[in-house]
Amino acid sequence: MRSSLLTSVILLIATAIIVMAMPVNATKPEDQSLYIKRLKYEFDNRIFAYLSMKKAAHVLKDEPAGVFYQAYYDLEVVNQDIYTRSAIALNFDYKSSWVTRLRGHAAGLATHLITFSPESLIKIIVPYIPKLEQLRDLADPQYQPFFDYVVAQEQAQLQASQVAKTEGWVQGAKVLRAFMDGTERDKVVATSYGS
Repeated sequence: MRSSLLTSVILLIATAIIVMAMPVNATKPEDQSLYIKRLKYEFDNRIFAYLSMKKAAHVLKDEPAGVFYQAYYDLEVVNQDIYTRSAIALNFDYKSSWVTRLRGHAAGLATHLITFSPESLIKIIVPYIPKLEQLRDLADPQYQPFFDYVVAQEQAQLQASQVAKTEGWVQGAKVLRAFMDGTERDKVVATSYGS
Protein backbone atom coordinates (compact mmCIF):
# COMPACT_ATOMS: atom_id res chain seq x y z
CA MET A 1 0.00 0.00 0.00
CA ARG A 2 2.74 2.39 1.02
CA SER A 3 4.82 1.70 -2.09
CA SER A 4 1.82 2.19 -4.41
CA LEU A 5 1.06 5.52 -2.74
CA LEU A 6 4.69 6.57 -3.10
CA THR A 7 4.67 5.48 -6.76
CA SER A 8 1.49 7.50 -7.37
CA VAL A 9 3.03 10.60 -5.78
CA ILE A 10 6.21 10.22 -7.86
CA LEU A 11 4.19 9.82 -11.06
CA LEU A 12 2.12 12.89 -10.20
CA ILE A 13 5.25 14.97 -9.60
CA ALA A 14 6.90 13.67 -12.78
CA THR A 15 3.79 14.51 -14.81
CA ALA A 16 3.69 18.01 -13.33
CA ILE A 17 7.36 18.54 -14.21
CA ILE A 18 6.82 17.34 -17.78
CA VAL A 19 3.77 19.57 -18.21
CA MET A 20 5.62 22.56 -16.76
CA ALA A 21 8.56 21.95 -19.10
CA MET A 22 6.38 21.82 -22.22
CA PRO A 23 6.58 25.04 -24.24
CA VAL A 24 2.97 26.09 -23.90
CA ASN A 25 1.44 29.52 -24.36
CA ALA A 26 -1.70 28.36 -22.56
CA THR A 27 -1.99 29.34 -18.94
CA LYS A 28 -4.98 27.26 -17.85
CA PRO A 29 -4.31 23.61 -16.94
CA GLU A 30 -7.07 22.43 -19.31
CA ASP A 31 -5.41 24.38 -22.17
CA GLN A 32 -2.06 22.85 -21.32
CA SER A 33 -3.65 19.43 -21.36
CA LEU A 34 -5.29 20.16 -24.71
CA TYR A 35 -1.96 21.38 -26.11
CA ILE A 36 -0.24 18.14 -25.13
CA LYS A 37 -3.13 16.06 -26.46
CA ARG A 38 -3.12 17.89 -29.82
CA LEU A 39 0.68 17.75 -30.08
CA LYS A 40 0.77 14.01 -29.47
CA TYR A 41 -2.07 13.46 -31.92
CA GLU A 42 -0.27 15.46 -34.61
CA PHE A 43 2.99 13.56 -34.10
CA ASP A 44 1.01 10.30 -34.26
CA ASN A 45 -0.70 11.54 -37.41
CA ARG A 46 2.64 12.26 -39.07
CA ILE A 47 3.89 8.72 -38.30
CA PHE A 48 0.62 7.26 -39.58
CA ALA A 49 0.84 9.32 -42.79
CA TYR A 50 4.52 8.50 -43.28
CA LEU A 51 3.93 4.74 -43.02
CA SER A 52 0.72 4.67 -45.05
CA MET A 53 2.01 6.96 -47.81
CA LYS A 54 5.26 4.99 -48.07
CA LYS A 55 3.30 1.84 -48.81
CA ALA A 56 0.75 3.62 -51.02
CA ALA A 57 3.51 5.19 -53.14
CA HIS A 58 5.07 1.77 -53.65
CA VAL A 59 1.83 -0.07 -54.39
CA LEU A 60 0.49 2.63 -56.75
CA LYS A 61 3.77 3.46 -58.54
CA ASP A 62 2.43 2.22 -61.90
CA GLU A 63 -1.07 3.68 -61.45
CA PRO A 64 -2.30 7.20 -62.31
CA ALA A 65 -2.48 8.03 -58.59
CA GLY A 66 1.11 6.90 -58.04
CA VAL A 67 2.71 10.26 -58.76
CA PHE A 68 0.44 11.94 -56.21
CA TYR A 69 1.09 9.38 -53.50
CA GLN A 70 4.84 9.52 -54.16
CA ALA A 71 4.77 13.30 -53.68
CA TYR A 72 2.67 12.87 -50.53
CA TYR A 73 5.20 10.35 -49.20
CA ASP A 74 8.09 12.69 -50.05
CA LEU A 75 6.34 15.41 -48.02
CA GLU A 76 6.03 13.02 -45.09
CA VAL A 77 9.77 12.28 -45.32
CA VAL A 78 10.40 16.03 -45.01
CA ASN A 79 7.93 16.16 -42.12
CA GLN A 80 9.73 13.37 -40.29
CA ASP A 81 12.94 15.40 -40.39
CA ILE A 82 11.28 18.64 -39.27
CA TYR A 83 9.16 17.04 -36.53
CA THR A 84 11.97 14.87 -35.15
CA ARG A 85 14.30 17.85 -34.88
CA SER A 86 11.56 20.07 -33.44
CA ALA A 87 10.56 17.57 -30.76
CA ILE A 88 13.91 18.16 -29.06
CA ALA A 89 13.40 21.92 -28.76
CA LEU A 90 9.80 21.38 -27.67
CA ASN A 91 11.01 19.04 -24.93
CA PHE A 92 8.55 16.52 -26.34
CA ASP A 93 9.77 12.97 -25.87
CA TYR A 94 7.68 11.41 -28.61
CA LYS A 95 7.55 7.69 -29.24
CA SER A 96 4.95 6.29 -31.60
CA SER A 97 2.78 3.53 -30.22
CA TRP A 98 2.46 0.14 -31.84
CA VAL A 99 -1.20 1.00 -32.53
CA THR A 100 -0.19 4.06 -34.57
CA ARG A 101 2.39 2.06 -36.50
CA LEU A 102 -0.09 -0.78 -37.09
CA ARG A 103 -2.73 1.66 -38.36
CA GLY A 104 -0.19 3.22 -40.72
CA HIS A 105 0.87 -0.12 -42.15
CA ALA A 106 -2.74 -1.30 -42.45
CA ALA A 107 -3.80 1.85 -44.31
CA GLY A 108 -0.85 1.42 -46.65
CA LEU A 109 -1.72 -2.19 -47.28
CA ALA A 110 -5.31 -1.19 -48.03
CA THR A 111 -4.03 0.46 -51.22
CA HIS A 112 -3.66 -3.05 -52.62
CA LEU A 113 -7.47 -3.14 -52.64
CA ILE A 114 -8.55 0.48 -53.06
CA THR A 115 -7.08 3.81 -54.10
CA PHE A 116 -8.18 6.54 -51.73
CA SER A 117 -9.83 9.23 -53.84
CA PRO A 118 -8.97 12.90 -53.49
CA GLU A 119 -12.48 13.36 -52.06
CA SER A 120 -11.80 10.87 -49.26
CA LEU A 121 -8.56 12.70 -48.41
CA ILE A 122 -10.40 16.05 -48.38
CA LYS A 123 -13.01 14.65 -45.96
CA ILE A 124 -10.22 13.63 -43.58
CA ILE A 125 -8.15 16.81 -43.84
CA VAL A 126 -10.85 19.53 -43.65
CA PRO A 127 -11.98 18.86 -40.05
CA TYR A 128 -8.38 18.36 -38.90
CA ILE A 129 -7.05 21.80 -39.89
CA PRO A 130 -8.94 23.69 -37.12
CA LYS A 131 -7.41 21.35 -34.55
CA LEU A 132 -3.94 22.18 -35.84
CA GLU A 133 -4.76 25.89 -35.76
CA GLN A 134 -5.84 25.45 -32.15
CA LEU A 135 -2.55 23.65 -31.41
CA ARG A 136 -0.64 26.55 -32.98
CA ASP A 137 -2.57 29.05 -30.86
CA LEU A 138 -1.82 27.13 -27.66
CA ALA A 139 1.91 26.81 -28.38
CA ASP A 140 4.62 29.09 -27.05
CA PRO A 141 5.08 32.00 -29.50
CA GLN A 142 8.82 31.37 -29.70
CA TYR A 143 8.01 28.26 -31.74
CA GLN A 144 5.66 30.07 -34.14
CA PRO A 145 7.56 29.10 -37.33
CA PHE A 146 7.22 25.39 -36.52
CA PHE A 147 3.53 25.55 -35.66
CA ASP A 148 2.85 27.74 -38.69
CA TYR A 149 4.49 24.99 -40.73
CA VAL A 150 2.36 22.32 -39.02
CA VAL A 151 -0.77 24.12 -40.22
CA ALA A 152 0.69 25.00 -43.65
CA GLN A 153 1.71 21.43 -44.52
CA GLU A 154 -1.82 20.22 -43.76
CA GLN A 155 -3.28 23.05 -45.84
CA ALA A 156 -0.94 22.04 -48.68
CA GLN A 157 -2.26 18.47 -48.44
CA LEU A 158 -5.81 19.84 -48.65
CA GLN A 159 -5.04 22.07 -51.62
CA ALA A 160 -3.24 19.22 -53.40
CA SER A 161 -6.20 16.90 -52.82
CA GLN A 162 -8.62 19.53 -54.11
CA VAL A 163 -6.50 20.07 -57.22
CA ALA A 164 -6.21 16.30 -57.72
CA LYS A 165 -10.00 16.09 -57.55
CA THR A 166 -10.59 18.79 -60.16
CA GLU A 167 -7.48 18.58 -62.37
CA GLY A 168 -6.08 15.11 -61.80
CA TRP A 169 -3.44 13.31 -59.76
CA VAL A 170 -0.44 14.83 -61.54
CA GLN A 171 -1.58 18.39 -60.89
CA GLY A 172 -2.22 17.57 -57.24
CA ALA A 173 1.30 16.16 -56.96
CA LYS A 174 2.67 19.42 -58.36
CA VAL A 175 1.03 21.32 -55.49
CA LEU A 176 2.77 19.09 -52.94
CA ARG A 177 6.13 19.42 -54.71
CA ALA A 178 5.77 23.22 -54.93
CA PHE A 179 5.09 23.33 -51.18
CA MET A 180 8.17 21.24 -50.44
CA ASP A 181 10.32 23.32 -52.79
CA GLY A 182 9.16 26.49 -51.03
CA THR A 183 9.94 25.22 -47.53
CA GLU A 184 13.25 26.07 -45.91
CA ARG A 185 13.53 23.27 -43.37
CA ASP A 186 15.95 24.99 -41.03
CA LYS A 187 13.67 28.02 -40.76
CA VAL A 188 10.63 26.00 -39.64
CA VAL A 189 12.35 23.60 -37.24
CA ALA A 190 11.62 24.60 -33.65
CA THR A 191 14.75 25.67 -31.83
CA SER A 192 15.36 26.61 -28.21
CA TYR A 193 16.45 30.06 -27.16
CA GLY A 194 20.13 30.55 -27.78
CA SER A 195 20.29 28.02 -30.60
